[in-house]
Amino acid sequence: MKKINILLFTIITLLHSSCQEYSYIENELHGLWQITTVEDKATAEITEAQGELYYSFQRNMVVVSYNSPTKPTGLMMTQYNSDFLLEGDSIHINDFRIYQEYDKKAPLQALKKFGIHGERTTFHIERPNRKCMILESEQARVALLKY
Repeated sequence: MKKINILLFTIITLLHSSCQEYSYIENELHGLWQITTVEDKATAEITEAQGELYYSFQRNMVVVSYNSPTKPTGLMMTQYNSDFLLEGDSIHINDFRIYQEYDKKAPLQALKKFGIHGERTTFHIERPNRKCMILESEQARVALLKY
């Protein structure tokens, strides 16, 4: 009887810890998104994504990655990661770090191709439909497709 109680307690605990409620935006945000265009609001210049530019959202972490069109295939992408906070339809992203070298900050110039113009960025999330998303900050407007 004691073994059955321990087994039931373990199963209930595992089920309870794995059932976390997410809002609609959290569920839709998670995953890999490919950048199609980045608009710089200061210059009104719209840039088509050169190479492969991605945002990846998982739980409270965001990774931006870049693969140059001139880079041979099979080589690792350049990646930067950060934590983020989702509040309603806004996402607050803190300073980015070089992937696997967390003590080094990502160069701001390298982040501009992702529509990130400062150490801390707040994006408003727009959802035209389930397959595309627009992240809009004071400095940039980034159009993404679900990958």
